[in-house]
Amino acid sequence: MSDSARAIAEATAVFEKDVGDWDAEVVIQPGPGAAPIRQTGRYQARLTAGRWLVVDYQTDSGFQGHGVYGWDPARGKYVGSWVDSLQVSIARSEGTWDAATRTMTFVTEAAAASGGTLRYREITQTEADGTQVYRNLVPVADGGELELVRTVYRRRA
Repeated sequence: MSDSARAIAEATAVFEKDVGDWDAEVVIQPGPGAAPIRQTGRYQARLTAGRWLVVDYQTDSGFQGHGVYGWDPARGKYVGSWVDSLQVSIARSEGTWDAATRTMTFVTEAAAASGGTLRYREITQTEADGTQVYRNLVPVADGGELELVRTVYRRRA
């Protein structure tokens, strides 16, 4: 195995924890002060070629999404792409892994339905028991962030 292939294998080993079939409990916060929307869903993930995490996601409301994530050795960053039933274009992500906190953080850009580009953060933390907590944080007018989506993933038995 070449040094480059070894480096990619080491970087993408982090995705092994994501492989499987997961139940999702979703809370969507449509805006500050708005009533949260609760949904359930299913997340399925597999590794392709031992280095690309391919995910399929759907909720009981009919929302569907598909993503591909991997390691870009030229950038020295994790990369991803995501499409779903609400977005108008492919979302592209660049991220980092913090092994100490077991947290993957992506900065994602996508075309906004109203025009322009929306840039937001996606943070997934893996708990000691394997449960994963995903947070989608979007910018708000005051310069802060709104936790638009929080999803708790639990591996199916």
